[in-house]
Parts: sequence; structure tokens; C-alpha cells
Amino acid sequence: MSFKYSYLRVRDNNEVVVADFQQSSILDEAAIERIGVEFDRLVLEAVTAKKLLVNFRGVEYMSSAMIGKLIHLSKKCKEAKVKLKLCGVGPKINEIFQLMKLNKVFDIQKDEKGAIEAFNSPSLSNWFGLKS
Repeated sequence: MSFKYSYLRVRDNNEVVVADFQQSSILDEAAIERIGVEFDRLVLEAVTAKKLLVNFRGVEYMSSAMIGKLIHLSKKCKEAKVKLKLCGVGPKINEIFQLMKLNKVFDIQKDEKGAIEAFNSPSLSNWFGLKS
């Protein structure tokens, strides 16, 4: 991983590209723009693994502009055929996700371990012979 990340810590965990936020508060507009650029790079790095996990552990606050960046990330992942999951979403952010019905858009897992397992377990569509 040669790209320098400023707002994300990127690592591999069991063939899944994992990105952790480095701040507990994501409110600054300039930081959010930079995170958007880092998200685009993240998708490129996840193309080989086809699995990307964004871990919100420690994030307490985030602006609505950050939600827009997450939706953009989701679209980029779909285009690149990269499976995206979120985990470690705290109660405050989870409440926002539920109010905005984003829990229907994103695959949100409780923690990193559960998310990694969810990537590696067969989906229901596989049971019925459907493409996922």
C-alpha cells in the first residue's frame, strides 16, 4: 500500500482491506474532502481482495457531508465489484444511520471480527443459486 493516508489507517485482515478512522470527530469540511479522496484510493486498493471494511470504532461525531462521502464510497465499491461492510458504529452514529435509513443501504456489522466472518460466510443468494 504505497498511498499515504492522513485520515485513515489502512491494513489487511484475513484478505479484507480494513480502514480505521484516525479521529473521533469528523466534522471539518477540508478533512471530509480529503477522506473522500482517500476513500477513492481505498476502493482501488480493495479491487484485488474484493472486500472492504470501514471500521468506525472510536468515531463519536460526523457531519452530514461525511454521510455523502460514505454513499459515494458505496457507489464506487459497487462499480468496482468490491463488497463493502461497516463495523464498530457507535450508538450516536448508528441512530443517525437508522433515521436516514442508511442501515438499509450499508451492511453494518457489530465489530470487526463479525464483519470479517460475514465476508467469508456464504450469502443466502448462494444457497438459492443467485449471483450476489
